[in-house]
Amino acid sequence: MRKSLIILLLLISTTSLHAQFFIAGGHLNGGLPVSKLKKEVDKTFFPTLSGILLYELYNQPIQLGLEVAYGIYGTKVEKRNDLYPGYTDEFRLRRNNNYTSGMAVFRYLPSLTSKVTPFIEIQAGANYLYSRFKIRPSIFEEVVEAGKDMQDWAFAYKIGGGVQFPLLGIDGGKLELRVNYQDGGTMRFLTRGDTNYLPNKGDGEFDYNPRQSPLQLITASLGIVVYDAFR
Repeated sequence: MRKSLIILLLLISTTSLHAQFFIAGGHLNGGLPVSKLKKEVDKTFFPTLSGILLYELYNQPIQLGLEVAYGIYGTKVEKRNDLYPGYTDEFRLRRNNNYTSGMAVFRYLPSLTSKVTPFIEIQAGANYLYSRFKIRPSIFEEVVEAGKDMQDWAFAYKIGGGVQFPLLGIDGGKLELRVNYQDGGTMRFLTRGDTNYLPNKGDGEFDYNPRQSPLQLITASLGIVVYDAFR
């Protein structure tokens, strides 16, 4: 499946057709775990904000482009006075679990003239998950220490579709509803409860219990796209 998607996207991108116009927009996305990921993190929700840029091939029901996304799928704040040996000052420890992705997009639109426009979508690219921590005396003060606990990336693909509705008040604007299924390579990552601080071990250490699974999600999206956005 992975090789077929890559070949399909390469063939389409090298076709000698001309762009008719560009489409740009953004989406609010929410992903729910399925399959192996559900067994690992059953109740973890994966929200992201994404931006999409497409162009429509001249006289063809095909759109090509790129979508990038970012979200935080878990955060934890602790106030501790045992982070540094010999000091009892209280510090604020925040940890965010971050989700980023970049995907090439292929869309097929069965109808280019109807007001309500359905589409089929295939995406292929990569996901990058990383967990960061920041230590500071308070939320209003400078960071004392920051770093990454864990990071990993993997090839990923999405298959799905949606429908667009005319959006009143925005020239060329359309409201877009979309659902897709995502799968890909196995990744190591942390969730909200997978990191603990052990103050009595050495000079204080973090203890990690990472998860391992493909990022398999059913994702629903609500977005706005604008046709001929750069005219």
